[in-house]
Amino acid sequence: MFYTFDGIENARELGGLTRSDGARIRENALFRTGHLGRASAADVKWLSDWGVKLVIDMRDRRERDRSPDREVPGARNLWLPPVPDLEEVIPIKSTVPREVRQVFHEFYRLLSLHPTAIEAYESFFRELLAAEGQPVLWHCTQGKDRTGVGTMLLLSALGFDQQTAIDEYLLTNQFAAGQLEAMRLARASEEELALMGEVFPVFERNARYYFDCVTVEYGTMDNYLELALGIGPQERARLEEYYLE
Repeated sequence: MFYTFDGIENARELGGLTRSDGARIRENALFRTGHLGRASAADVKWLSDWGVKLVIDMRDRRERDRSPDREVPGARNLWLPPVPDLEEVIPIKSTVPREVRQVFHEFYRLLSLHPTAIEAYESFFRELLAAEGQPVLWHCTQGKDRTGVGTMLLLSALGFDQQTAIDEYLLTNQFAAGQLEAMRLARASEEELALMGEVFPVFERNARYYFDCVTVEYGTMDNYLELALGIGPQERARLEEYYLE
């Protein structure tokens, strides 16, 4: 479910998402968004009234310095960057859509296997477990790639199948379509639209590549969750207890 805020983009919650056995994610518990640096006072009050107790920021240091999150009363803000310096890893300086597409493709390999990314997502799960079902919000800049990977991992840990995780990931494109339409209305050139058509949306090919990287290295997603991220059967049972109904 998407929410409309004054200054928070691509905001939605996982509540209501239903597993194949009928179990549902609790509403008003798990939120994914873009960054909170431009959140209005009304946005911040809304998050506080919802009872958000933890905000996990997955941006790198430069992104945080450029637009620090607005503080949400009653919530702790935690920095867990899967990539310490995004500009070094994915320097999107090309204006050739095909080259930008390849950069993002490689970014998903890094998010699956790089030690820093594994450490960040391991900490992400540790914080979710420590929250014991209290509302948690996680974000990067646009709330699509690093946030999307965290969400796919969480859905996998909660027992959702791969396609359901990918379908939720692809919901970002409803937001991206609005971004591209705004560029069209502003009379952006066809070249600019083609370039941003590789930057704003997310792509199923990247999500599937992420899962492929994990399974090639670890055999199964279950193995990856347990061996790389420390989320075995006991931890998964606790996550289900906290966040499913």
